[in-house]
Amino acid sequence: MVANRNLKIILKDAASYALSDWRNFLILGLILLLADHAMDLYSASTGNSVLDILILASIVGVVILLSFIEIGYGFRIVEETVEGSTRPPSFHHPLNLFVHGIKESLILIVYFMLPFLLVVLGLSELGDLLDFDSQWGMALLILGMLLFLVCFNILMQGAILTMAHHHGSLRWGFNMPQVFKKIRMVGLRNMFMVTIITGVVLYLIRQILFDALHEIPYLGSTVGELIGTVLIAPFLLIVTTRLLGLIDVQG
Repeated sequence: MVANRNLKIILKDAASYALSDWRNFLILGLILLLADHAMDLYSASTGNSVLDILILASIVGVVILLSFIEIGYGFRIVEETVEGSTRPPSFHHPLNLFVHGIKESLILIVYFMLPFLLVVLGLSELGDLLDFDSQWGMALLILGMLLFLVCFNILMQGAILTMAHHHGSLRWGFNMPQVFKKIRMVGLRNMFMVTIITGVVLYLIRQILFDALHEIPYLGSTVGELIGTVLIAPFLLIVTTRLLGLIDVQG
């Protein structure tokens, strides 16, 4: 059972997996770099001519395309991991990656962003009843938000794993009985573990590393940003998506 695997072994597997194919690793890094900085190629001071508008629209289109390919590649890692693959997937069939990126984005919106919006609206309505300026009110607010983030992230993970077993079918991603069945099979403990690791790695550790690179003497913020985006960001992305696939239990 994956639930009984040692956390150290799983993390070691995910790290070695990320570094096992430098070609695809660097391609992902390049995609992240272009997606993050493509807008820098456009200068808002160039005017409002038709050509400038076309250039801006083209750059925005490229950013959207690359962003969905990045998301789709993450899904492909999960999909091939649950099938037993031990090496990162290639970037063949980029259109397929793009489509899977759109599908996973829809899963994110429905399972995470819409509920989050409803919670925020609900809290604003409760603002008149609860004093969020007080210590207890603020503690209750933070606890509620953390609970929400964990619960809906686990639900989203269940949907992604369910899709991974059905060729990325969006219909299976919204099949709630199957999603809950997958969560039970994998185990809430494992889901919670990946949720915490993903949150810590993608947000806390990544920010610390990026800030540290910017502070290195003689390196410069531009070089530090380049190293962080091309080397660190793809490593963390591959590791976290690999972890999700590793905790999966075949039904």
